[in-house]
Amino acid sequence: MQYRTLGQTGLKVSEISFGAWAIGGTSEAAGTQWGWGETPERDAIAAVRRAFELGVNFFDTADVYGNGRSEQILGKALASDWGKAMVASKVGNVVRNGVGAKDWSRAHIVRSCEASLKRLNKDVIDVYQLHNPVEHDIRHGDWPETLELLQQQGKIRWYGVSVFLPEEAMAVLERGKGQVIQLAYNALRLEMEESVLPLAQKKNVGIIARVPLYYGILAGKFKPDAIFPLNDHRSHTLPPETMRELVPRADRLRDLAHIAPGDSAAFGQWSLKFILANPAVSTVIPGARNPQQAEKNCAASAGAPLPKDQVAAVQDVWRRDPYLRALRTGL
Repeated sequence: MQYRTLGQTGLKVSEISFGAWAIGGTSEAAGTQWGWGETPERDAIAAVRRAFELGVNFFDTADVYGNGRSEQILGKALASDWGKAMVASKVGNVVRNGVGAKDWSRAHIVRSCEASLKRLNKDVIDVYQLHNPVEHDIRHGDWPETLELLQQQGKIRWYGVSVFLPEEAMAVLERGKGQVIQLAYNALRLEMEESVLPLAQKKNVGIIARVPLYYGILAGKFKPDAIFPLNDHRSHTLPPETMRELVPRADRLRDLAHIAPGDSAAFGQWSLKFILANPAVSTVIPGARNPQQAEKNCAASAGAPLPKDQVAAVQDVWRRDPYLRALRTGL
């Protein structure tokens, strides 16, 4: 496993880290499913432990993943190893009166932080992130003061913001608060390369890249007509019309990489290496629901980096494709 510095935090994090959304299992909020289907706790803990054994030292979660279950599993799996492992969690998503909402109030953030610490069985959260605020709240909210209070109290070490859109990431960078930005970035989603990633690198802001395999599409796991079960968020975040557009484009990237159809492990590792080819990226957080998936993810840190001509070819595909250039939402 190779390690990189997480921006201004100075933390040395594994370049392949662990996205813990999926191990939260099913999670319904305001009538919408935001989980990944059932994940047995035994398998989830085994996935976390295997990743840790292979050198992963950074685990990303959120209080809403499985309604706290993801944090609880990390707490069970890593309680005796928190001195060697770090965690990033998120705050701000709530359901009130059956409606999903955001809450950036000091009372909610402080209360949620304390609850996360208990579930994680940890004394301090290494990186605490706002969970996808809109641009206005990033620019004008008093969240930096709240998070800096938590720093002073020793409950968090560093803080940042998870974002959907480039303009939200730019708002974080322009406000100059926080040391980390988490954003969607993969071989089909390059919009962050245009302005955000260069400025983040210049300002030494750590970048956590999520959705690296586009929910499995960039591992070649699906056909264009794939349908997901209703207890899996992909049943609505990847509807049939989206699958018909994205899967053939992913197949073209696989061909560009000279990877055989059906070689999911090789394509997934290539996709992770593509992200790591960008020097602005500190770490990438693929998910894993069993030890085998964790092993495949971690293998992307081994061997030679992606050839520059392949990186350039992927960028050229994106620049020439109006559909890909128009993608601006997603988790």
